[in-house]
Amino acid sequence: MSKLEIPNAISSNEKSSYWFLIGFGLLFMLPGILFVLEVASAIRKEDYGIFAVLLFPAVGFGIAFAGWKMRQKFLFFGPTPLVPSPIDGQIGGQLGGSIHFTKTVQQSALQVHLACVHTYTSGSGDNKSTHHSTLWDNDSKPFIKPGPHGTELQFCFDVPAGERPTGRHPRKGKISWQVTVEGQVDGQPFKRSWNVPATPGTSSCALKIPSAHKEKIHQEKRQAAEASAEIQIQSEITADGIDLVSEQGRNKTMSIPFMLFGLIFGGVGIGLFVGAFNGEMMLWLMAPIFTAVGFGIFGLGLFLAGRKLECKVIDDTVHVRRSFFGRIIYTRQGKLTSANQLELKETMSSQSGNKRTEYFALYAHVMGENKIRQKLKLVEGIEGKMAAEAIQRKIEEALNSGLNDELGL
Repeated sequence: MSKLEIPNAISSNEKSSYWFLIGFGLLFMLPGILFVLEVASAIRKEDYGIFAVLLFPAVGFGIAFAGWKMRQKFLFFGPTPLVPSPIDGQIGGQLGGSIHFTKTVQQSALQVHLACVHTYTSGSGDNKSTHHSTLWDNDSKPFIKPGPHGTELQFCFDVPAGERPTGRHPRKGKISWQVTVEGQVDGQPFKRSWNVPATPGTSSCALKIPSAHKEKIHQEKRQAAEASAEIQIQSEITADGIDLVSEQGRNKTMSIPFMLFGLIFGGVGIGLFVGAFNGEMMLWLMAPIFTAVGFGIFGLGLFLAGRKLECKVIDDTVHVRRSFFGRIIYTRQGKLTSANQLELKETMSSQSGNKRTEYFALYAHVMGENKIRQKLKLVEGIEGKMAAEAIQRKIEEALNSGLNDELGL
């Protein structure tokens, strides 16, 4: 059976994209090539503006050349078809598959990423734009073994129930599930993606991926999360409990874009106010909105840049202190005696490509000084759920250690 005859195989999205670049480049070149014939005549007439027209074939050649290089790279790695297992990925079950390579692939050379992506358009005419929003995603490393045509990569993800199935979105756009594999193959950078079907169900992946491989991947992800947690949040185990500091100036990938965008948006609002004062009455409707939204976003970015949160768990009491650019805003405390009082909550997210980055805060439901139940934020701005869970485990261990000391265990 040839590679192209593999049952239920899905071709990668890169299979024909290079033809688009080559074709577009050639179309771009044609008008410029026609003008080349007029160059000599234009030079005699001292019409040197003709050289600007030659930019078209130059740009077209560059686009076509990029398409040709993409084709060479595609042929180097081969078609790499993906066979899903189950045939329809199961939302509430598992989504997996095998990818067939003609090349030899090292066991740790590649990462596989699964994403549920909402694609939609907004605006109209010249202002029409396409947006891609990742609703859920996860990463893993594939299990690699010899296959019928070279090397076979196998992967399997547990997909939570309640995610959107492939097809039309209820409000606008469409939902697609995309598998992306990225890394090194034969010393060359490799990245390809496949759109796979997904529907609600509870079926499992039929691939026999060894438990040892699954456990190894889990341990590696947990160790990476613990290392990330150490870098993000300053923590110290003390004789009485644990100290945690969410330092000022973290999360720059969120705070700086917010401040820049807010300044631009707010600046536009001020410009609209100027126009309104000069007699453009309709601008009085838009100017307050642009200004308020712009400087509101700037204020959020400034808060993210200047905030600091310190937390101390001493015996059965938690103390928190909030400051902003070094100025103390408040101090609070409450009784924290059980891990059941802790709550991990996603506070914001960002997206790069199809990868979604989540930020979490850890809260404690405590009895305050005035015998009033309150929700204290202990740690904030933690990037990644597993890193947040690692910090939560640290606090739980400190609580359990304190409780054991009290009981004399």
